Amino acid sequence: MTGKKFFNRAFLLLFLVLLIPGILFGGKDDEWIAVLLSDSAAAYEVPLRSFTDSIGMDVRVFNLHGDIRHDPELESKFFAQKPAFIFALGAKAAFVAKLWTQDRQDIPVLFARVLNWRKYNLLDGQDNMAGISCDVNPGNQFINLSMLAPQIRKIGVIYSPKNSGEIVAQGRTAVKALGLELVERPVDSGKAFKLAYRELYLAVDGLWILNDPATYTLHNMDWLEKRCIADQLVCIGQSKNLAESGLMLSVQPDIYNIGAQAASMAKNILKRGQLPADIGVMEPLGTNIYVNRSTAERIGLDLNEQILSLATKIIE
Repeated sequence: MTGKKFFNRAFLLLFLVLLIPGILFGGKDDEWIAVLLSDSAAAYEVPLRSFTDSIGMDVRVFNLHGDIRHDPELESKFFAQKPAFIFALGAKAAFVAKLWTQDRQDIPVLFARVLNWRKYNLLDGQDNMAGISCDVNPGNQFINLSMLAPQIRKIGVIYSPKNSGEIVAQGRTAVKALGLELVERPVDSGKAFKLAYRELYLAVDGLWILNDPATYTLHNMDWLEKRCIADQLVCIGQSKNLAESGLMLSVQPDIYNIGAQAASMAKNILKRGQLPADIGVMEPLGTNIYVNRSTAERIGLDLNEQILSLATKIIE
């Protein structure tokens, strides 16, 4: 082979090595991703870090600081150079990202860490929105509950049909598969929560607490933590804070994993042509289990040490 032919082939090979990744994975060197935070950066530090570590692209962070009026120029700064993708963390960020992209639906938006996302109608009227739910699959919650407290047969739930009708329907299916029974008390507002509990607690062995904006209030949860212990009910929620405050069991999404999951979804959209509208809102992958051993003892529940070994954290 002559020197000229060797040089030409070597040049062609180098050209293909540089070109093929762009053909296969789409992507441009100047593309960047905007992360929009609802409020305190500390509240979203864990998923933000895992997202940034996993995405492999330029990430720029913007913060609403709790109010869109905090910086009237933020939208102009945000779109001064068009982002390829928006990752919105928190309800305010998700709603603002939807508002800002109503006329820019070529920019995909992925939201996460939004309690009861259905309340905000984030998918309505736009094809560029997708998300990761804050709710752990009911079947996952009930399996953990059954392992820790196998005597539980009847599980009560107080909820607003408008906000939580869909997840309660999933719960009905899940309990049937496990041979359990779901006893429901639908309410119209948080003010009816205590009355619904008083009607319910004698008929159930445990209580399933939802991230329902109508019932999940600080006042109701403070009251409930005391009632569950006094009435010796096994109560399961979806927040580490609830377990630390006194509820026996919480099963919540793995917050670090949410960032990695979001990065994977972003890559599928940006580099593999998946449409946000086809993705919709996915369940979170991975869970953390928090067990309050002190509460278990106070309600007379003897926990199996082998089962306890599955817990992410045991609260004494």
